Formats: sequence, C-alpha cells, structure tokens
Amino acid sequence: MVLAVGCGQKVVCAPPNVMVGDTCCLDADDNSLCDTWQEKEKEPEIVYTEPVAEEQVLEVKGGEESFAETFAQTWDRKSYTALRNLFVKDVRLKYSPQEFNFLARRVDSKLGITSVSLVGVEDGAAQYKVYVGSKSTYVSADIDEEDGGFRHEAFYLFEDLTADAACGDDSGCFMSFAKLSGDRNYCDKAGSLKTDCVAQFGVSKSIIEKIDNCIDILEYYDRAECLTQLAVNENNIEPCWQAGQDKQVFECMGQVAAARKDVDECNAFVASRGYPGTRLQKTYCILGYVRETTDTDACAKIDRRGDVMLGAMQEGCYKLSFP
Repeated sequence: MVLAVGCGQKVVCAPPNVMVGDTCCLDADDNSLCDTWQEKEKEPEIVYTEPVAEEQVLEVKGGEESFAETFAQTWDRKSYTALRNLFVKDVRLKYSPQEFNFLARRVDSKLGITSVSLVGVEDGAAQYKVYVGSKSTYVSADIDEEDGGFRHEAFYLFEDLTADAACGDDSGCFMSFAKLSGDRNYCDKAGSLKTDCVAQFGVSKSIIEKIDNCIDILEYYDRAECLTQLAVNENNIEPCWQAGQDKQVFECMGQVAAARKDVDECNAFVASRGYPGTRLQKTYCILGYVRETTDTDACAKIDRRGDVMLGAMQEGCYKLSFP
C-alpha cells in the first residue's frame, strides 16, 4: 500500500513494505532489492531422472564390457593363472591354477597365438580377435553372471584343455603333468619315460622292471597272478594296477591288505590314484582280503546299502569256504 503525505505528496510505504527505488516492496534481507525480483532471477532447478530399469541395463552393459576387456588383456599377456579366475566355477574346479596354466600355455603354443584383442560386446556375448601367426580369427563367448560378477564358460582352446591336447606325443610333457597333477595315470602315456615317471611317485625302478616282466606274459590270468604275487612280495600295490579288469586289480589289492593284516587298507588302496573309487571296487578288495585270511568277519565291511548286487556279494562273502 502507498500513502501520499502533505502537499509535496511524499510517498510512504505501508509496513512491512519499504521504498526500493520508486517501488514499495518487501526487502527482508535489506539488500535494496525487492524480494520478488530475487525470486524471478533464480534459475529453475532442473532434475534429470531416468527409469530405474534403464539405469540397471546401462550398468550391466558397462560391467560386461569391462569384464571382457579385462579378459582380453589377461589372455593377450598369457597370464593363464589369472585368466582361470575369469571362468565359471566348473572350469575353476576342474583344474588347479598350476594345471590350468600348464595346459593352456601348451595348447596356446601349439596353436601359435600371438595376440588377442576385444572386438566388442553385444547381446551378452563378447567377441575376441585372436591372431594366430599372421592370420586372425574371431571367437565369441557368452558372458554369464556368477557370484556377483561376470564369467566365461569354456570356449575355443579352453574347451579341449586336456593333457592329450596339450602334450600330443611328447613323453616329457606327460611326465611333467603327472608330477604337477599328482596323477600317476599320466605316466602310462609317457612312453620310454614311464619308468622314470612312475619313480617320481616313490615306486622303485626295480619294481617297474618286474612289472614289465609280468606284463610280457601273454595268458591273461597268468599275467594277473604274476602281478598279484609281485605286489604281495614287494608289499606294494603298484603291480595291481596293471592286473587287467577291476576284479583282478582290486582283489590283488585285497591280498596286499591281507599281507598287512588290515582290511581297512582297502579304502586307501582303492583311492590311491586320486579317485575315491566305487563301492564295487572296495568290495572286490575286501573279497581278496577274506580269501587270503579266511576272516569272514571282514565281510561286514562291504557297503551294501540299497544295492542288490553288493548285497548278494556280501552274502556270498560270508559263505566262502576254505580248504
């Protein structure tokens, strides 16, 4: 409100307004500017928002590209121990870091890979450009989400990552991998180095030579008997592994357990090459023990649960007759 006072018409503003220039207005902060002007001068606040779903898609896409770039760089550097960690759990459980590195480097060398780069990521799959010598090839791999991160399943050279693929006919390679993996079965592929390969596992060369002599016997059962007798004489189950079928192999072990007077040795013998073994294999071992010791109480060690055949074998074990 504006009030005119006296003849000169002095302008007086009605409180709480004050005179600013020739205008009555509010000036709460006493800065000689009308508060309404200040409000008009303020820039409008612009808030940018995007749908949550779109944000999530962009985040995932960026994560996939980052993962694929890391994979390509790690592969290009041939850092295979680190590369193993970028595969799904099934691959990581199949190989130890040392085994994966050994096999991947061998296969890589055989293929002649010189460099690897990422082409791009599209529809949840990464495409890599792999240079083999002076030529290049493109390989694709799906990107899986696992344990809060991204992983590849086995693809390209990693699909056939075996000692056979890595070693070919290289006896020394099989011998090295047998030692690295702790699996003496690879010694059977070590050719002329087999004796030295098996010796890495604490088996004397003299036993290996005697095993070879037994193996030279043509008749199957005579050969199995020769190996069984050798195993008992040497107090060593190594000859048993060459005895032929499971029945002969594990009954041979049962006779070694009998020589040691301990049927529980069967569990360790059956699993001595890194595999737990089956209930049937352990049953053969127990039967071999019982036939040598006449101790039918050991038949109770046969695990017959839910298996008709093993049940019948246990009943037969109790009924064994001895001269």
